Amino acid sequence: MAQNSKKDQIAQAALSLFLEHGIKGTSVDMVVKASGVSKPTVYNHFQDKSYLLAYVIECWLQAQPSPTFQASTEKALIQEMDTHWLSAEACRLYGLCLGEGERAPSAVAVFIEGYDQPWRAALEEQGRKLNLSTDWLQACASHRLLQRLLARSSAASEAH
Repeated sequence: MAQNSKKDQIAQAALSLFLEHGIKGTSVDMVVKASGVSKPTVYNHFQDKSYLLAYVIECWLQAQPSPTFQASTEKALIQEMDTHWLSAEACRLYGLCLGEGERAPSAVAVFIEGYDQPWRAALEEQGRKLNLSTDWLQACASHRLLQRLLARSSAASEAH
């Protein structure tokens, strides 16, 4: 039991570091400092940063609501998409996976299979109920995600 709490403590600290600094920019020493555990404790639980990121994403997924839509109109569906699926934190994880995914392909797979695919399936299901084109809805979701990623990138560039 104590090991799981340390593992979760490490993951909780690592999430904000990965989101702020990226995979390459987050060192194990940073994780050690933020989590308050020793370096051997981190390596006892995680072989390397890619394993850590995969676990971080698994923990994050457990805290997320089930992907469902209740909207009865196209406009409401898009609003639900923005609010529930494409949250700021989720978009930051999308950006991390897209920008540095080659550093941790198994973590990206966890995110895509555990977050992106279920939300896309829920979107298609609700779209069919509303007689909307599922191809159009998928394109709309991808476009809205891209807009958010580009806006975040632009804001980060202006800050530097």
